[in-house]
Amino acid sequence: MIDITNLYQERHRQLAIQRSVKSKLEDILPLLSKGRLTEIASSIELSGRSKMNKAELVAELPRNILREYQLDFTLLLSTEEEFRFFQEVLSQPYVQNNDISPGTYVHFLNYGILYTFFNKDKLYFVIPEEVKAALNKLDWDAVHWTRSWEQLVLQYVSAAVNLYGVCTPELVLDIYNGQNEQHLSMLDLEEVTDYHLNRMQDYIRVDDFFVSQYFEDDNQDEFRELLRSIQNKPRYIPNKEQFLKYSDDLYFEMTPQLLQLRLFILNQLCKDAELVDHIIDDIQLACSMEEPLQAIVNELERRNIVFDNMDQVKRFTDLVTEVYNHTRLWSNCGYMPAEMRALTGGSANRMVPGQRNTAVKVGRNDPCTCGSGKKYKKCCGAV
Repeated sequence: MIDITNLYQERHRQLAIQRSVKSKLEDILPLLSKGRLTEIASSIELSGRSKMNKAELVAELPRNILREYQLDFTLLLSTEEEFRFFQEVLSQPYVQNNDISPGTYVHFLNYGILYTFFNKDKLYFVIPEEVKAALNKLDWDAVHWTRSWEQLVLQYVSAAVNLYGVCTPELVLDIYNGQNEQHLSMLDLEEVTDYHLNRMQDYIRVDDFFVSQYFEDDNQDEFRELLRSIQNKPRYIPNKEQFLKYSDDLYFEMTPQLLQLRLFILNQLCKDAELVDHIIDDIQLACSMEEPLQAIVNELERRNIVFDNMDQVKRFTDLVTEVYNHTRLWSNCGYMPAEMRALTGGSANRMVPGQRNTAVKVGRNDPCTCGSGKKYKKCCGAV
């Protein structure tokens, strides 16, 4: 098992200045390597940085770091967790904390407005005096309001991408304006989303769509298939509270079907409750991605969990099928297969994992689409 604490400590040491705390920017910058200075210069897009030596970078960086526009830009790009921690450090001469995740502060480190020192095995966080003085000149009411508004807009985009896989800006705009009194314009939506793509987000832009990062690399065929599969389908849009839960890319509904499956695995196959929870997470993900049944069985096998008899196999298969039929799918515009069939007046027959909602011709002597390894006529095509 990976020791997160040791990984954090190693990363802290890599990023920190190895000496006692300094509080002035003019004293801190000369302590950094030319490489770190260049990284800060790159983040703030300092003109001519590639041709500057260390002394020139030390001289030029303060004026550019402290510009009001640059400070606004850095603050607005930060996440809620990052921003809360930055405010904590801002309110004190320094903060000592060895237990924090590096991801909580690296953003501000990269933009040169926060620095870390490692001294006598303790990690210190400092915002230089010059930065504090420049921050005091900002309109903090405006900063807080703008951050709150932009974060809400981003939550809607992330929720839509996580729930649907792909969506248009027009859809995000319709959902946002239908659930909020203060309406959003298309121009505002485009500006906010483009602005925040200066950092990695849950979404990417592909043509005229907001798209899940899942499709960023080698999954373009799947992306085009998804666009085909959602044509003319109704779209699942829950209320605001439920919709925004999907802005967390790890969120999924813990349905009664998942709870039943968890109970079965815990009682029949594995007594380790923590391990079973991990298995349930993996099975839910596999169902949401419409993986075949064999891929789900593999989640048990790779953990050395085996069935004792065929009754267990059948019960497991039935329970997984119920989970799949009550899992929100990108190909169903967020609807569960059971909900989609009810909406469209489709057959009441259950679908098995890996069996797409789109019509696919399968020969009776072909391998069954459920992933069982049997011929179709001996499995799902049996009469």
